[in-house]
Amino acid sequence: MLLWGFIWMNESGVWSRAASPLHGSCSGLATLKTDPTPMMNGISVVLKYHGVRYQVNAYGPPAWRLRPRLAGEVVRFTGECAELTGRYARTQRIAHVVGRITLVSVAEEFGEGSAAVRMANRMRRAMVRGVAKMPPEMRALFTGLVIGDDREQPREMVQQFRASGLSHLTAVSGQNVAYVLAVVSPLLMRLRRGARWFVTMGVLMWFVLLTRAEPSVLRAAVMAAVVATNAAIGRKQNARVVIALTVIALLLIDPMLAWSVGFALSVGATVGLAWFSARLGKVVGGRGVLAATLAAQLGTAPVSLAVFGRVPVVSLVANPLALGVAGAVMLVGLPVALVAGIVPVMVAPASWLMSIPVGYVAFVASAASAISPHGVVNLTLWMCVPILLWWQYRRRRDQSALRPTAVAG
Repeated sequence: MLLWGFIWMNESGVWSRAASPLHGSCSGLATLKTDPTPMMNGISVVLKYHGVRYQVNAYGPPAWRLRPRLAGEVVRFTGECAELTGRYARTQRIAHVVGRITLVSVAEEFGEGSAAVRMANRMRRAMVRGVAKMPPEMRALFTGLVIGDDREQPREMVQQFRASGLSHLTAVSGQNVAYVLAVVSPLLMRLRRGARWFVTMGVLMWFVLLTRAEPSVLRAAVMAAVVATNAAIGRKQNARVVIALTVIALLLIDPMLAWSVGFALSVGATVGLAWFSARLGKVVGGRGVLAATLAAQLGTAPVSLAVFGRVPVVSLVANPLALGVAGAVMLVGLPVALVAGIVPVMVAPASWLMSIPVGYVAFVASAASAISPHGVVNLTLWMCVPILLWWQYRRRRDQSALRPTAVAG
């Protein structure tokens, strides 16, 4: 209760004392806080200028200059600064964006940012070059699966992934973090405990920077850091304690996360897995994919219903079909694309290799969204799920009772 009270007071203070934007003509150096996102005939981006974040919707020459830039890089601009108002002002304020800039011009010259930013951005560009021969839609889905960059995905594809319950695949989560650690595990296993901890922390910080520190990335990285720390000091692991510590720590650092839908969905899915996955696995059997899907849906259902108004029941079919292949893309996609980006002769083979599993995931999302029920039908099918689970549980229990028991004499 004391922690909750502290978080609530800190949260209220952060909301009320948000930085005030400038008003009138403004010019100088600004840092990109997000990657430019295509929007109609222009781009949308967040700039940080004099310690304040501004929303920018740019068109014409300023948009052309900003389009190839990436988060962390520095540009020189002239424009008009004002307070952010309108329908989405509150949503933007959650991300600490309190002003808007109407651009007049953007200089051609730019700064690449700090050494860490340069490294992350060069790796992102190398990864995109490595799959340059993929069709644009498949390349956009590939970057979404690997590093959560879904800026170039067409609206139709975004809707298909939402309707099929697969949109979580294009948001970096604990699965991506686990695969990255799996890739470097041969190196980690050769190190001593202390060195292994330091390298793990470095990999996590690098991946957070590479994937732009989205709320779901922060949650997954902090959880992995807590697990790695417990392993280093020899403490027992408990998923429920780890998620609790992670949420408390992140809310203390940034109370605005309390209003983030992405953070709520990420935490909800993790809570569902921690509390219900093992129990549901005993009911449904199999390899656990369906149990994990059900558990994650239970955890995210309150937020999904409140924000989006529905939880697609077809996700119970789509996730088992797509998760394994999407996981393979996450595991091998980043190293393969990076190697191809450095060795140009590998671009065509890497693009062809990655197009097959990525195309399969896109097909599953498209087919599932086409048959996804709505309204009363969707609700009725969800009501049937507990009945089917109970029937499956009874059947498995009866089969277990009928198995012959071997007696050792």
